[in-house]
Amino acid sequence: MTPLVAVVSSPRARLFACFLRLGAQQADPLQLHTGAGLAAKSHYEVLVLGGGSGGITMASRMKRRVGAENVAIIEPSERHFYQPIWTLVGAGAKQLSSSGRPTASVIPSGVEWIKARVVELNPDKSCVHTYSGKEISYKYLIIALGIQLDYEKIKGLPEGFAHPKIGSNYSFKTVEKTWKALQDFKEGNAIFTFPNTPIKCAGAPQKIMYLSEAYFRKTGKRSKANIIFNTSLGVIFGVKKYADALQKIIKERNLTVNYKQNLIEVRADKQEAVFENLDKPGETQVVSLPSQEYLTGQFL
Repeated sequence: MTPLVAVVSSPRARLFACFLRLGAQQADPLQLHTGAGLAAKSHYEVLVLGGGSGGITMASRMKRRVGAENVAIIEPSERHFYQPIWTLVGAGAKQLSSSGRPTASVIPSGVEWIKARVVELNPDKSCVHTYSGKEISYKYLIIALGIQLDYEKIKGLPEGFAHPKIGSNYSFKTVEKTWKALQDFKEGNAIFTFPNTPIKCAGAPQKIMYLSEAYFRKTGKRSKANIIFNTSLGVIFGVKKYADALQKIIKERNLTVNYKQNLIEVRADKQEAVFENLDKPGETQVVSLPSQEYLTGQFL
């Protein structure tokens, strides 16, 4: 979803949702609001920032605890996207159109949708301020603002997305390019990346790699594909139990995994990707992508 607070640029990888008790204010007299078209109150017992999957889920739970009329969601976007499905869109298993629907249709019934953008948090006074200047106070605040995509931290992006062989599953604007790249693939390197920054879903870069490998097998291209996973991490997964299981899959499917490799530049015109060795800062490796190869990854 569109970031709501300007100061939030790189929160943790998973959806940032925290439930804070700030202040001891009492709710205003009950007043039911069910949509953005009605005048919003200036105080709510529970105020949710963000209308993504995390915010919607928490608003639904809090509705059952304190009553729908005492819960509000602040979200500026008219359209809600279920972003986890984008991995399947990038693999050709789902249509992009299936991931979105009107925000109004996913707001829990009876919960107020305040169509606005938050620009300031004031925890000392238990209130937030919107772009229009409205002050809204709360007893409890839930922050589920999601994450801001900072593609520009990689030299050559986001302008590099204009190249047909570069895609990202983290954006509505670029996820279909991943599927197009898979379809157009003939032979060579297929590189998937995990950045040295927080990301929305830590498993997404691997998911699309495994799905792509399955697609290559299904279409008879696997023998011509050199599948590479360059990750900034030192392990394939943080939990050993699952890391061991993934290592078996990696071995069985003949996938190449390079650890502590962080993508720092994309040279779309030369079809090159530059990676830095995080164990040896300043040491870089250039991976060439000839005309019949492509780069598809998860960039932040």
